[in-house]
Amino acid sequence: MMYTNVIGYQIPNLSLPKAKKTNLNRYGRMRLDYLEQNEPNLCDQMMLEGTLLPSCRKMGLDAQQMVDKTLHDLMQKAQMPDRKTNPLGWAQMCNSLKQQAEEMILPMLYEE
Repeated sequence: MMYTNVIGYQIPNLSLPKAKKTNLNRYGRMRLDYLEQNEPNLCDQMMLEGTLLPSCRKMGLDAQQMVDKTLHDLMQKAQMPDRKTNPLGWAQMCNSLKQQAEEMILPMLYEE
């Protein structure tokens, strides 16, 4: 191991492994924010192991798939206003159903 001498102290030259750029979706960012604020030790450990961002990315993609599937199911069951004659009512209903679908998956993002 290489060391650097700083004011008489030997400090090890530590570096994180090179990781490829990871894009996080909304749910992946929410998971990362949760870990940073509420589980800093776990967050630091995962970062040092190089698993933090891939884990958040996978959880974000899984959450997005669950929201999409749940939203599709809710739209099939709900009586949707006609999109052509009542576009604002249709958009309101879509937004309401999307919020319901997101509320169902949010607890998953905040588990350890």
